[in-house]
Amino acid sequence: MYYLNILALTSLKAASSRVETSWKWYVIKAAGFVAAGLLMLLIISGIGQVTGYTYRFIEPVKAWALHKAMALALVVTIIIHITFLVLDNFIKFSIPQVIFPFLSHYSNKTTFAGLALGGLAVTFGVLAMYGVFIIVLTSLGWIDSKKRAWHYTHYLGYLVVLSVFLHGLYIGTDLRYGTFRKLWILAGVIVAFAVGLRLLRARVLKKDKD
Repeated sequence: MYYLNILALTSLKAASSRVETSWKWYVIKAAGFVAAGLLMLLIISGIGQVTGYTYRFIEPVKAWALHKAMALALVVTIIIHITFLVLDNFIKFSIPQVIFPFLSHYSNKTTFAGLALGGLAVTFGVLAMYGVFIIVLTSLGWIDSKKRAWHYTHYLGYLVVLSVFLHGLYIGTDLRYGTFRKLWILAGVIVAFAVGLRLLRARVLKKDKD
C-alpha cells in the first residue's frame, strides 16, 4: 500500500507539472480554433448579408450588429493567441516572429514534396492576422464615409480565409492526421462553396447590369 501511495503521488505530481508547463499551449490552441470558427462564421454571414439570405432569419440591424461583434471577438482571440505564443515556454516564439512574416523557423516535421512547411505556416498566420486587422479597422472607419474603399477592402477576407486554412493545415499536430484534419478540410470546402456562390451571384448581377 505504501508503494501504491508513493506511485499515486508521483503520478499526480507529474500530471500537475505537465498542466503547469503546458496550460498556455492549450490556451494558444483554443484561441486559434475559436478564431478560425469566428472567421468562418464571419465570411459566411457576410456572404449571407450580401446575398440577402441572412435576412431571412435575422433582421438587418441585428445581423450587422452580430457581424460586428464577431469581428471584434475575432480580433481579441487573435491577440490572445499571439500573446500566449510569446509567453509560452513549450514552443518558444519571440515577439518579432509573431508580428513579422518569414522570421520563424518553427518546425513540426510537416513537409510537402520535401519542403518544410512549419515556418511557412507561421507566416500564413501572421499575414492572416494583418488581413483581419486591416478589414476590421477599415470597416470601423470607412463603412459610412468611404463605402467603396470599405467594399473593396473586404475582398481581402478571401485571402485571409485561405491563409488561415493553410496555417491550420500545416502548423500543428492536431490537424496533421485523422478526424480533426478531415473536419478542417470540410470546413474549408464549405467556405469555398459559399465564396463560389458569392462570386457566381456577383457575375450574374454584373451581366444583368450590362
